Amino acid sequence: MRIFILLFSLNQLFSVGFFFSLARSRSIGQCHLIRIMSLRNDICLSTFESLPNELLIEFFEYLSPLDLYEIFYNLNSRFRSLILSLQNLHLILHEDWDDRINKHSIPPYASQISTLIIRHDDSLDLSSFINLRALKLSMPTAEQCNSIHSTCVSNLEHLFISNLFFADHSEQLCRWIFSSKFSHLRTCRIDRITFNSYSNYCSLSLRHLTISPCTWKKNLYEQIFSSCPNLTHLSIIRLRNVSFKLLPNQTFKHTSLRHLNMQFFSIGNDWYRHIRWLLSIVTNLEHFRLNINQNENDFEFPFEAFARLLNEHVEYLKDFQLKIPLNHFQMTDFDFITRLHPLFSHGHINQDEKNSLIISSR
Repeated sequence: MRIFILLFSLNQLFSVGFFFSLARSRSIGQCHLIRIMSLRNDICLSTFESLPNELLIEFFEYLSPLDLYEIFYNLNSRFRSLILSLQNLHLILHEDWDDRINKHSIPPYASQISTLIIRHDDSLDLSSFINLRALKLSMPTAEQCNSIHSTCVSNLEHLFISNLFFADHSEQLCRWIFSSKFSHLRTCRIDRITFNSYSNYCSLSLRHLTISPCTWKKNLYEQIFSSCPNLTHLSIIRLRNVSFKLLPNQTFKHTSLRHLNMQFFSIGNDWYRHIRWLLSIVTNLEHFRLNINQNENDFEFPFEAFARLLNEHVEYLKDFQLKIPLNHFQMTDFDFITRLHPLFSHGHINQDEKNSLIISSR
């Protein structure tokens, strides 16, 4: 509602077409806010300056930091003061960056950035981003990963290193992530997680973890669960040709995990044993999602065995969704499946996603 009040207040200042652009996107590039400067005159500036600080701040939050500083920062002391008061700016740095800034310099507003997305593989200096809360590396390198440490981004809450195909550069970073150094870190996606047997790992703050290991050591689950006793959400992405090695006789349990999401791009021959082994550890699980890639054309899901598996290991499970390739499924099989388990109560064929079959509890 407040943004509509803002747009209505500014309607006398800018064209209607401009505001349609603004409503469609928060991106300064798409909104073409440079028109502000070309349309500005004494009357318009007076009208704009008459807006209360609250609306101006909300308007400024729709701009990228670079454009915000270039267009408004030097107009007058009031605008400068309002801009300096902003503490939740979002910055995206691309490979080609903007021509208006030096690619290797630290932006003057770095301390005001709360979310930083890096879409290049150049060197990275985070020492000036002292209030950073969320960081994403889209083209991670060893140098970039090693630049993430608690001495410069101690307030980090969300970390995403989300390129499935980057090399293994995460061993040093994992020692920082799974430790007391990042005491505020709650969400982490690190596709190439790397533990070693010589370090002690422990993170009491981490709640959400997403991993897609390129190799799987026998004690990896044990390392994750023992390092993150308060973990409540775990997502596992299994890539092709990754063999899951599991401890033959596990003795540990993880009682905090409530949400499990597993995505299999390749099921292999051990997928069922893998899930059974994992469910026997996370006995307080309440939400379970299993997605098997469409390329598994010859795959037949063992509904009866899986129903017994859920009954045996996860008695508190209340939310379930299974997405598998349709393959040779017959519509008449729905009645049979829904009687196997209470959480198999809903089923439908998703025609929009290569004819996948979805069985769920709701």
